[in-house]
Amino acid sequence: MELKDVVAISGMSGLHHVTGRSKNGLIVETIGTGRKFATGFHDKVSVLEDISIYTLEGDMHLSDVFIKLNNSSNLPEAKEDIKKIRTFLIECIQLDSERVYDSDIKKLMNWFHALKSVLDFNTLGKKDEETAEVEKAEEVIEEVKEIIAEEVIEEKPKKTPAKKTAAKKTAAKKAKDSE
Repeated sequence: MELKDVVAISGMSGLHHVTGRSKNGLIVETIGTGRKFATGFHDKVSVLEDISIYTLEGDMHLSDVFIKLNNSSNLPEAKEDIKKIRTFLIECIQLDSERVYDSDIKKLMNWFHALKSVLDFNTLGKKDEETAEVEKAEEVIEEVKEIIAEEVIEEKPKKTPAKKTAAKKTAAKKAKDSE
């Protein structure tokens, strides 16, 4: 299972694996219970791959956070004291303690513990490297397109304005008709 296939649905507990699509939403399976159901267009669905957390160095994608948590020792349980978990996260990922709520920290730890037996953390890190390389290549392509567009615009010859001979002919024609 990949992180792009895991979603959180607002108002529903737990995480869900996307198994398919319907015309009105997604077909998901609850991780842990295996219960399948369809979401509607009114459900707020968040893909875990798109979520990031505030750190002192900037935003960190959830996949990077999960990799660091997986590699760390003395990982606290989700039900432990929130101060202990916050201190651990400050040391582990340089969590920005002023901008992250306690409820978000509990949700992060619950998600990690629910997914640690399902996710392959080795491929998770490789996917991030591949995604970063693709994004870098796309940026270079866009820069090249802009440079080419600027050169093409500069090389185009300027058009000279058209002569207004048609108006003179019409005026001369009207003069002949009035005589």
